Amino acid sequence: MTKPYLLRYCLTWLFLFSALSCAAEGSPSAPEIQSQSISRNIQHSESIEVPEKIHFQRRAVIPQKQTETRHQVPSFAVSTVNKAETNQTVPPKVIPLTRHDELLINKAKMYFDKNWNADTGLIDSVQGYSHATMWDVASAIAGLLALEALEITTQQQTHFRLEKILATLAQLPLYKDILPNRQYNTRSALPSGRLSQTPSNGNGWSALDLGRLYIWLEILKQHKPQFTEKVSQLQDSWQLERATKNGNLYGTKLTSRKEYFRQEGRLGYLQYAATGYQLAGLDVEAAYNCDDLESVKVDGISLLVDRRNLPFFTLDPYLLHAIEVGHKNACWNQLKQIYQLHKLDAESNNKLSAYAEDALNRSPWFLYNNIIYQGAAWKSVSHSGKPISYSQTFSNKAAFAMSVIFSEPYSQQLAQLVVSNSTRHSVIPTGLYADGKTNTAYNINTNSLILVSLWYKSRNRRPILEPLSNDTLQAQIKARLATH
Repeated sequence: MTKPYLLRYCLTWLFLFSALSCAAEGSPSAPEIQSQSISRNIQHSESIEVPEKIHFQRRAVIPQKQTETRHQVPSFAVSTVNKAETNQTVPPKVIPLTRHDELLINKAKMYFDKNWNADTGLIDSVQGYSHATMWDVASAIAGLLALEALEITTQQQTHFRLEKILATLAQLPLYKDILPNRQYNTRSALPSGRLSQTPSNGNGWSALDLGRLYIWLEILKQHKPQFTEKVSQLQDSWQLERATKNGNLYGTKLTSRKEYFRQEGRLGYLQYAATGYQLAGLDVEAAYNCDDLESVKVDGISLLVDRRNLPFFTLDPYLLHAIEVGHKNACWNQLKQIYQLHKLDAESNNKLSAYAEDALNRSPWFLYNNIIYQGAAWKSVSHSGKPISYSQTFSNKAAFAMSVIFSEPYSQQLAQLVVSNSTRHSVIPTGLYADGKTNTAYNINTNSLILVSLWYKSRNRRPILEPLSNDTLQAQIKARLATH
């Protein structure tokens, strides 16, 4: 065969081979093409408007670890307890996290690792302080779930720690065999604080702390269904209805003289905690009444305040409710107004602020940094209501939570300051005092809320708790009545 013919012969076969290859690539290899299409749709879908949110008082689940379901979240539900249907077939947009977000995640993880107690599964509420309330236990569950959702820890690691916590909760010595005591030692899981070594097993329960814990137990059941039976057994062993009266929340406090049974919770905190009782199937409608509120103005912004004693008024309950439960239009919900007030304060004073409750690295060790308290704006007080001169004016957890709920230049300045405050610390510090010094009371609530805030952000700002149908709530009510 001559060279010209040989060349044409080769070129002909090369052409035929190329054509056949193109045809093969064009044939429907559905899984690959569909996967690419879904990925592009997620990345380029329209952003969803961020709703206003709400929260709880005094002192916040994650889906099961599966690639396809990690980011399957509900639509923005105005109420998690009235939404009857949820469209879970539409994949939500996945929000990528920044390197600064990842920095905060790693620092928060460090807190959980350093303060984990292997024998009990409990995590210290403050670094160096081996005690925790039920509020802190909820923060521990929240943080562990968030770490898995953010793909920092494995499902196996998360389940191991959650198993430990639930086993310990099931064995807690209860206050008068009714409900968990206000505080426990994280190393021994025994009651701590006043009267902890008496037959009463402590000095009473906190209705607010239990409400927060029940929110997270419900989230745990939703996103980790393999824990449903253990969680339900735990809840059935506690008499949560004893922390209610006339549709409101009641806590107990035992002294050397007598036991006090008093209504617990003020504006914001009360409604946030009451959500946990609703999820447990209890009637707490009176907690949502707005009869004890009055209108005031702080720096030109209208706010509602509680007329009752010790009306602690911080960002915390509103932020927690927004991120964990979702927005709800109600007379008590004023997160948007509080956010605008902080923004106005920053513009007026050329200084960022975020007023919240927080642990302190000095006496009295805990402060309510109030937006307004008994007529005085921007006032810090102890748990007993005593004014404190060295206020903390910037809470890292509250500032960062605002930054993921609202999206504008001001909210991003809040996030940037949190990152700046944390850079030189191994874990995320609590915040800044009015004089600019760092509050180094490293604690679980700060690190947990920032983790959950980032989880919320990665879910395209969707609340962590899935909306519940009325049928589900009615079933829970019937189950509780049958049990108790």
